[in-house]
Amino acid sequence: MELRDIESCLPPRLHTFSRQVLEIYLHGHMTTEEFRRWFHMPNSDYLMLGDCIAQKVDPHYIPEAKLPPSITLRPNNTF
Repeated sequence: MELRDIESCLPPRLHTFSRQVLEIYLHGHMTTEEFRRWFHMPNSDYLMLGDCIAQKVDPHYIPEAKLPPSITLRPNNTF
């Protein structure tokens, strides 16, 4: 997958750290769970962007119904 495939999810300018995490993820060197944990680190506004990207990249990804307050990933079946 390439950046142009997920352009609709990206802001006009993406933080350098998040761009690096995204590139690692798109090259297949990071799981979706790892991507969701690290992508938003410099900017919590990126939480929803990460969700959008994960939905486009990973056909098995199930969007979180509610992002946990601790910003950690949990299985969808536990609350």
